[in-house]
Amino acid sequence: MDYFSSHPIAVMAVAFAALLIIYFLFKQLVKMALLLVLIALAVGGYYYFKSPRKAPQNIRETIHDIRTKTGEVVETGKRVYQKGKDVYQKSREMTKEASEFFTKKEEKP
Repeated sequence: MDYFSSHPIAVMAVAFAALLIIYFLFKQLVKMALLLVLIALAVGGYYYFKSPRKAPQNIRETIHDIRTKTGEVVETGKRVYQKGKDVYQKSREMTKEASEFFTKKEEKP
């Protein structure tokens, strides 16, 4: 504790560096969140402008559609990732087998 009280500039420098790192890590996340909020406001405004009485119902339907389609996209992404992982494993096995085949062939003469 004496170090912190006797070296306040070092503490401020470490705090500034930590805040700077956090800022750069979350910078893209904040931009994406703001973009999604802007899109949500635009969609809500469109439905409200189109028919004010049906706007809440249309917005609920849109949110439901987004949730279901997002789930489908996530499942598709998981399948693609798993298939890519399987292809990678098979290619490693084939490379290993080919390496063993060629090393055995070189040893025979």
